[in-house]
Amino acid sequence: MNGQPVHLAAVLGHELRNPLAAAMTGASLLRELLDTGDPRLPTVAGVLRDLGRIDRLLTSWLDFARTGQLRREPVDLAALLREFTSATVTVDVVADDVSVAGDGSLLRRVFANLIENAQAAGAHNVQIRLEARSGGLLRVRIDDDGPGIPTDRAAGLFTAGVSHRGSTGLGLAIVQTTITAHGGFVRCEPRPRGGRFVIELAALAAPAPVHATMA
Repeated sequence: MNGQPVHLAAVLGHELRNPLAAAMTGASLLRELLDTGDPRLPTVAGVLRDLGRIDRLLTSWLDFARTGQLRREPVDLAALLREFTSATVTVDVVADDVSVAGDGSLLRRVFANLIENAQAAGAHNVQIRLEARSGGLLRVRIDDDGPGIPTDRAAGLFTAGVSHRGSTGLGLAIVQTTITAHGGFVRCEPRPRGGRFVIELAALAAPAPVHATMA
């Protein structure tokens, strides 16, 4: 596996650690200064939740970069995907055993990245479907009604540094690195209209994949 996305994400994580800690401290102090019932409390609480999520994500990436292995614990994939349910994102679960062994923070970022990419490309609706496949696999299909991905761009889609929208070009490379490290795979599938990404991961009841290490 190409370790470049992991290395770059770890560098960014290290650089962000101090300002993130300062932001969390400031938000915590602000929460303590507000009286119970203050209408600003929900906003501050939301900021702290988001900062905590970022902190967990950075910790996961730094640990992965340092050891070359993921933290593995039971992750309810259906519950994780349902967190993204909104007016524009629907989640359909048609599997009984929906748990995988892995790092919830990193997996959550994978799906957030794919949804954000679709919306940034012009999609108005994203449909996520989780189903069981043969061989103890769970399949997640992410469809959107955006402009889709031209066939000539699909081949290099997961290459670090490749971007067609002026971004860093790390997002999909990190998606692939994360899924590969979990023993699964991700691919982009052509559609007549819109985009489609498919991810397959081993269900928790299936034999655990060998720990992936960075190249």
